[in-house]
Amino acid sequence: MTRLYSKSQLLTKLTRRQREFLITLIDLYKTSGKPVSYKDVAAKIGVSKWTAYDILQELNKKGFLKATYKITSGPGRSEVKFIPKKVSFEHLEESENKSTIVFIKSWIKERLEQYEKQSITKSVAIVARKVEKGKNPFSTVLYTMLLFILFAKVFKIDIEERADIKKLLDSTMQPAVLLPFIGELMFSLAKEEEWPLENLRLNRLTIEKFKMLENKFIESISFLTENEKKKVLTALKELLSYI
Repeated sequence: MTRLYSKSQLLTKLTRRQREFLITLIDLYKTSGKPVSYKDVAAKIGVSKWTAYDILQELNKKGFLKATYKITSGPGRSEVKFIPKKVSFEHLEESENKSTIVFIKSWIKERLEQYEKQSITKSVAIVARKVEKGKNPFSTVLYTMLLFILFAKVFKIDIEERADIKKLLDSTMQPAVLLPFIGELMFSLAKEEEWPLENLRLNRLTIEKFKMLENKFIESISFLTENEKKKVLTALKELLSYI
């Protein structure tokens, strides 16, 4: 299948203003299924029609839109409307993915820096409680990944004896399979060998508690989209490279 856009288009940086107009036009196009007038975009955003026209033409020149012309009443007159190209959807999706991955990495790094000031015992106990008490599935998954990173920092050799996590993260394994596996690896060490309980002296984190945390983690994953799972794994891969 011939690609109708180049890689350079996907990497083209749009200004905040251009993104606003592109998103608005795409929303209008999805609603009507027809070419969108710059006048409708102007009305939606609250700017002059000429401002909308100029910005949409810029997006047209960059290859994100296709301009169509419809003959209107009056000799030689035509009205220009715009259709978003496939690359527009791809570009916005790519930008959103990068933004979410950056957020996840920043979120986890911020907490790692916070917990570095405390003992590993206290840090693990705090994060485990976050997983236990969490009500948002996405947040629960992130806290579980944070828990995994805390374990990996202390028990890197133990984990590597069971699986090459970095190699798995580079593999083509589906996120829906890989994400639960990573959690299962950590929880299995806790449940079967009891090494976190012994080495970290986590008296309050019993085997039963780890089983409950694992069940909650698996349940939370089921609420995530495939794209969200992929973003979590991408962020985890980059974070583990610092360990």
